[in-house]
Order: sequence, then C-alpha cells, then structure tokens
Amino acid sequence: MRAFEVRAAFEKLFKRLDVIDAKVSAMPHVQVQVSERFLPTIIALSKLGRPALAGEVAAVTGCRRAHESMVLNELVGRGIVAKEQRGRKHYFSLKVNLSEG
Repeated sequence: MRAFEVRAAFEKLFKRLDVIDAKVSAMPHVQVQVSERFLPTIIALSKLGRPALAGEVAAVTGCRRAHESMVLNELVGRGIVAKEQRGRKHYFSLKVNLSEG
C-alpha cells in the first residue's frame, strides 16, 4: 500500500469511529436495581474501594462472613460484582461505579 492509500484507510476508519462514538454518547444510562438485602454489601464494597475478601466486607456490614460470602456470590451471578481468585482466597469488587449518575 502506498502512503496515500494508508492515509485514506485511516480517514475512513476515523469517520466510522466518530459515528460509533456519537451513537454510544446518545445511549441512555442504565440503572441497576437490586434488592434491599444486597445494599449493605454493595455499600461496604464501595466504601472499601478495592477488591476485598468476604470477611472484610462482613467486618464493615456487621454480618457473618458466611452470609456475606453467600450475598457476594449471588451478586457475582447477577453481574454486579466481580470475583477474582488469588491462591485460595476469593476477592470481590464492584463492576459498576456508584459515584456516577
């Protein structure tokens, strides 16, 4: 390919990206609704601000670790929380940013 052909291909690509960007910007914001029983866990994860163990979340909420583990795993299934395994430990973090909106 010659230089002018490459330049033309990039121009075409940039125009497509502008169209995609405009479409994404026009999309409405999605609100996630969760049951009230999940709110303390979600708020605790937000306060911690980092991936946390179920025991750390339990310390913030005041509930038992087993209960928090169950709630966190249910939130993982719903796509609200991400779960990462490091060795034998499972770390949970929010997939959504609560400060938006």
